[in-house]
Amino acid sequence: MSHRLWFRIEDVLPLAEHALACPSHRVTRAQVAAGERNGPALTLTRTGPRGVLRSNGVPAWHTSEGDEQAAFSTSWRATAASSRQEAEENLYLPLGQANPGQRRLIDVLRASRDLHRPWLAVAPTTWPGTTLDATHVQVLDRREDIVPPGARWRPVMVTSRQVADRSYPALVADGYTTDADGLICRFDPATARLLAAETNGPWRLGTMPGEYPLLRFDGNTAVLLEERDTGDDTVLDVDDRCYPDRDGYYSIGAYRWFWHADTTASMPVRARLRLHLNALSARTRGIAARRQSWQSTPSPAEPPLETPCT
Repeated sequence: MSHRLWFRIEDVLPLAEHALACPSHRVTRAQVAAGERNGPALTLTRTGPRGVLRSNGVPAWHTSEGDEQAAFSTSWRATAASSRQEAEENLYLPLGQANPGQRRLIDVLRASRDLHRPWLAVAPTTWPGTTLDATHVQVLDRREDIVPPGARWRPVMVTSRQVADRSYPALVADGYTTDADGLICRFDPATARLLAAETNGPWRLGTMPGEYPLLRFDGNTAVLLEERDTGDDTVLDVDDRCYPDRDGYYSIGAYRWFWHADTTASMPVRARLRLHLNALSARTRGIAARRQSWQSTPSPAEPPLETPCT
């Protein structure tokens, strides 16, 4: 199972900027364990597959409800109840200092915003007293680690407010949900393109900018877009990207849209067959492509026969 924790850059970067802007910084347990000098940093509290990032800046930053501002990771959750108690780890991520030849973590976070890479993957180490620097993070344009390895899938008709409550056939991760109790879905290519066409339909004319997301295809990549009203115009921001997985399915809106089962809709037989056959056809195409690659690779030239001396 992956140990990476997934955060949104839009949640993490404001915390990092707060830590850098503060005149002083509180000493944390993670900093003392790592033996780091005081300075702007993020602190990571990790409990099993979930993590929380906070700024160490003083004065602390609080929400309107009085809670400390934090960025929460998004992860799957097993639907079966578990009594297992997860150990808590506290880790330290310095922002402004770096080892020679390494980039500062704040520079990585700012670059991810400028490069439109909305996902931050943190790979926390497990031994105590560890400092997490830029080598422990990745900034990506799509979410990976959608489900745990070996997850099983079952066909379900699903719907979401983000698609104006329309229903679509999908494969759902059996036994897992998101932290918000949403289904984890993947769609065959035909359904994914239908979903994109319908989110751009004429029904949007009666909606407000930003009320519903958009889905468009760029080649084989599904791009999730959000409308933003600037006052003078409406612009589109890239919220996420979705690439086909090894079986050819698209996990559209994973951990971004709230998918749930539509118990009023029945799945057409044709759609059910398409869901099951898509993985087989994708793997067949992959095997054929690899075989063609092997056949087109020139074999090493044989050395010329030596002519015996006379």
